[in-house]
Amino acid sequence: MSDFENEAAERVIRVLSQAGVGVSPGGIAANLAAVVDDPPSESAVCAALDELERRDLVRRLDGAYYLLTDHGRDYVEREFEEMGVGFIE
Repeated sequence: MSDFENEAAERVIRVLSQAGVGVSPGGIAANLAAVVDDPPSESAVCAALDELERRDLVRRLDGAYYLLTDHGRDYVEREFEEMGVGFIE
């Protein structure tokens, strides 16, 4: 069970973790649409990014791209290590 308020947040943080670079909300939504059966909308991705940013798990780059913070990378390693970073739920 996820400890995020927004149900898309776990998927969003996984995409950012796999990317390792700054990704736009549209890019995150497009990547999720390519790999999951019920992808979140771009607006749901934006809401998830807002939550992740408030929790200091991601930060904005140039206002349009998001990247994991050190705290976000630690979170991913701690929470997803046993499951792997992939999209299997």
